[in-house]
Amino acid sequence: MYTLYNVKGWGSMSIHFLLDEMQVAYDNKWMTPEQVRTPEFRKKSPLGLIPALGLADGKTLFETVGIITFLVTSHPESGLSPRPGTNEFGEFLSWLQLMNSNLYKEIGMTGHGNVYAKDAAHNEFIINAATERCHDLWGLLDRRLASSGPWMLGNQYSALDLYAFVAATWSSPSETAVLQKFPHVGKLASAIRARPRLKAALIAHGAMEPAS
Repeated sequence: MYTLYNVKGWGSMSIHFLLDEMQVAYDNKWMTPEQVRTPEFRKKSPLGLIPALGLADGKTLFETVGIITFLVTSHPESGLSPRPGTNEFGEFLSWLQLMNSNLYKEIGMTGHGNVYAKDAAHNEFIINAATERCHDLWGLLDRRLASSGPWMLGNQYSALDLYAFVAATWSSPSETAVLQKFPHVGKLASAIRARPRLKAALIAHGAMEPAS
């Protein structure tokens, strides 16, 4: 059985949703931000970051994309990714990494700027640039969904859709604004919220309704 180290509203949402969709056995361990920062937790997640996924043999996985890739390849029967080794799986990994390396990074900077900013004016410039970049990236995903939807992989619902949805919940200036500006992303978010298996987790994370 897996153990999910989980903080409400944090990045562990993606894995929480994925495990519930897969219907695999796991122990959900709710944590506080203070617990995540302890030296004890850093023994499991070296940077002290959520999510972390404990395995039956005592090992712990960390980094969201690593955990997603592990889960979809370990449970191919779930159908939440194309079959590993296929061209379609390569496409899945490409979009997963694009969102991880670009969209999530820029979303983080819209909220916090950059620790390397020289001063307040420079920090504001970084935040504005990151917000513009986020809109470019949401536009890219919106066009993808418009041409190949309703899901990121066409007719196949996958972990990509869950990952995109969680990113949308953190969007700047608000999730509601982003979903209105990018209607195909909005349709994806509505479809995720309508999935019965996700209802309990969505409620737990306060994500049943778009943030305004």
